[in-house]
Amino acid sequence: MPAEPVTSKPIATDVRLVTSATEFAALRGPWNAVAVTCKGRSLFLAHEWFDAAWQWRQATSRLYLLCYYRAQRLAAVLPLVAHVAKVRGVAVRELAFLTVPDTQWCDLIAPSSDAAEAADAFASELRRRQREWDVLRLKYLGSESVADSALRAALIAQRFAVRRVEAPSNCYIPLDTSWTEFYATRGRRLKKANNLAANRLQRAGEIRIDWHAPGFSGAGTVDEIVDRVTSISATSWKSKTGTSLDNPGPQAFIRRLSDLATDRQWLSVWLLSIDSRPAAMEIQLIADGNVFGLRSDFDARLEDVSPGSCLNRHILEQLFGRGLHRYYMGPGNNAYKHRWTDQVERVHELTAYGRSLTGRALAAWETTLKPVAVRLRERFARKKNEPAGSMDD
Repeated sequence: MPAEPVTSKPIATDVRLVTSATEFAALRGPWNAVAVTCKGRSLFLAHEWFDAAWQWRQATSRLYLLCYYRAQRLAAVLPLVAHVAKVRGVAVRELAFLTVPDTQWCDLIAPSSDAAEAADAFASELRRRQREWDVLRLKYLGSESVADSALRAALIAQRFAVRRVEAPSNCYIPLDTSWTEFYATRGRRLKKANNLAANRLQRAGEIRIDWHAPGFSGAGTVDEIVDRVTSISATSWKSKTGTSLDNPGPQAFIRRLSDLATDRQWLSVWLLSIDSRPAAMEIQLIADGNVFGLRSDFDARLEDVSPGSCLNRHILEQLFGRGLHRYYMGPGNNAYKHRWTDQVERVHELTAYGRSLTGRALAAWETTLKPVAVRLRERFARKKNEPAGSMDD
C-alpha cells in the first residue's frame, strides 16, 4: 500500500485582550523579545516606554492591549488604550495607541515574518469587538510602520472606513560630522541669535552645565535629578498647559521612565543653573546610537536671558564627535527646529471608523463634511482679502 501523505498540523493562533496592569507588567520579557526583532526597532516600542506612559494615561484611560499568540508564544502586540473622547460635544468611544505627548513613534509591534498575519488577526478581532468602540486612532506612525501598511490593508479588507493623514514631522540632526562642519552650514541669523543669547546669559551670573549621561552615578540620585527637572518644568510655559512635570500624570510618567531608563542605561539629563539656581534642562533617551530629545524646559521668569536656547546649543555641540548617529528633536514643526535642520522623518496618523452610529457619523464628518467646510472657509477668507473690484477668472 502506498504511504499516506504526511500533513503538518496548523499552528494554533489566537488574539488575547489584556486589560489589567498586572497582566501588562507580566508581559515585559516576551514583549521585549518581540520588540527587538521589529524592522523599525526603537526604544519607543519597548515595554519600558509603554509602562511609563501608562503611569500617565491610567487616570483617564483603560488598557486595551491586543496580543497575538502563535503556538502559545507572544508574536505581536497592538498597544492600545480605550477612553471616551469628546468630538463636537459628542461622546466617542476611542481606541488609541498608549502614548503621551513625549512619544515620538508608535506602531504595531511585530517582526516582519509575523506582521501580515498579526495585522489580519488584529483587524478581525477589532471587527469582532466592534460594539466596544467607535473610532481607532493610531498616531506617530513612521515611514516603515507596520500599522500604516499591513494593518491599514487588513482594516480595509474588513471593510472599515480608513483615513490616513500626514502629521508633524520628526526633525533630526545628523551627528556623523564634526560640530565645526555642521555649524558652518547654519544661517547667519541663527548664529547671531546664539551669540546674543550667550552674552546675555553670561551677564546673568555664574553658569554651570551638568550632563548626567547614560550610566551616570555619584552626582545625585535619579530621584534628586528628577526633583530638579521637575522644579524647572513647574516654572516653564508648560505649567499653563497641564503637561508640566509637576502635574500628577506627567510626574508619575517621568519618575517611572527615569527609573526604567536608568536600568536600561538610556537616561540622559542636562541641567543648566545660574548662580546655583536651576534654570533650564533637557531630558533625553540615548539608545542604538541615537539621541531622542524628550523634554526641554526653562524657567519662564528667566526668558530674557535665554537659558533654554543656550543649553540647546551647548548640548548639540557636545553630542558631535561621540560616535552617535542622529539627534531627534521630537515631532512638531516648530520654527526653532528648522533653523537647526532641514532633515525630517515623516510621521502619519491612521484613523479607522467603527460601524456604530457614532462611528459612521464621525467618518462622514471627518472624511467628507469637514474637508468641504475647510475648503469653503478658506475660499471665503481669500475672497474677503481680495482688493475691492477684483474678479475671479
